[in-house]
Amino acid sequence: MNHNASTIVPCVLGCRSAAGGAYPAQAGYLTCDPCAEELRATLRELVELYALTEDATVPAPSTGGGRASPGYGPRSPAVDAVLALTDPRSAAEDGEPVGVLAVLGAWADVVRTDTGVRPALSEAERRDATLLVSWLDWCNTQPWAGAVLPQLGALRTEVSGTLGLGRRTVSGEVSLLIRWLDWITRQPWVSDLAAEVTSLHRSMRAALGLLDKHLPVGCCPVSTGRGRTCGAALRVRVGAARIVCRSCGTSWPREQWDALSVAQGTPLSDTAELAAWLGVPTGTLRRWRSEDKWKRHGDKARPLYDRAEVLTSWSRRRAGALASSA
Repeated sequence: MNHNASTIVPCVLGCRSAAGGAYPAQAGYLTCDPCAEELRATLRELVELYALTEDATVPAPSTGGGRASPGYGPRSPAVDAVLALTDPRSAAEDGEPVGVLAVLGAWADVVRTDTGVRPALSEAERRDATLLVSWLDWCNTQPWAGAVLPQLGALRTEVSGTLGLGRRTVSGEVSLLIRWLDWITRQPWVSDLAAEVTSLHRSMRAALGLLDKHLPVGCCPVSTGRGRTCGAALRVRVGAARIVCRSCGTSWPREQWDALSVAQGTPLSDTAELAAWLGVPTGTLRRWRSEDKWKRHGDKARPLYDRAEVLTSWSRRRAGALASSA
C-alpha cells in the first residue's frame, strides 16, 4: 500500500508499525484493515458471549444445611455482573448505558440516524409512529383484513423497523453495525465505538468467568545447584511489569522476558495470550507475524507461536519506538 508522506493518516485504533510508530490507516479510512477485522470479530464474539448469559443467570440450587428459601441459594457477584450487563436499564453513575444491548443499540442508532436508514424522531413523532404500529396491529385482528394479512404484516414490520420501534436484540444490533462497518471505519468516532465494544467484550468474559487474570509463562529455569532447576510454575498478571517466581524469588523485568523465554526452551502461546501478556493489540501481532514470518505451531484451529520469536519482534519494535522518540 503506497502512502504519500503528507497524507498519511495513522490508524486510530492504536496498532504499531515495525518502527514503533502508529501504523497507517487504509487509504480513505481511519483504521487499518487488520484492526477493522479485529473489531468485526469482537462484535461477532459479543453475540456468542451474550448467548451464554442465559445459563449464567440461572440460580444454583441451595445445598447448604438449615432453613433457607426453598430451591435456590443466594446469587453470586458473578451472576449480578451478568445481570447488569444483560439488563438494558443498567447505567453507570454518570447515566451512560452499561448494558450490552443498551450500548450496542445506542451506536446502532447513531448509524441509523447518520446514514438516513432511520430518521431521528421527536417525542411527538415517536408517539404518532407508535400509534400507527398499534393501529396496524388492530387491523390484523379484524375479520375484514383476512385477504390482506400478509401485506399488513409486511407493512407493520417495515414501519417498526425503519422507525426503530421493533424489539431490539444484541444479534440484530451487531448485524447492523457489521453491515455498516466499512462506513463506520471512516467516521471520527470509530475509536470511541471500538473502545466501548472492547470494554463490553472484556466485561462479558470477566462476568462469565472466561477472563484469566494470570497467564502461565512456563517453568522457572533458575539453577538450584547439583544440576537441578527451580521448576516452579511461573505466572504473570495481565499488564504486569515483571515476572516473579514465588518459589525462589527470582524476578524478570519486561526487558528480560526474551532471555527468560530462551532459557525455558520453546514455550508457545496463541495470539490472545500474547496480546494480554505484552499489552499489544492482536491486530498488531498478526501484522508482526506476517512481517517477521513467525513459525506456526499447534493446529489451524488454534495456531501457537514461539514466545522467544514473538519477544524478539516486540523488543525490536520497542527499541525503534524509543529511538524515534529520542
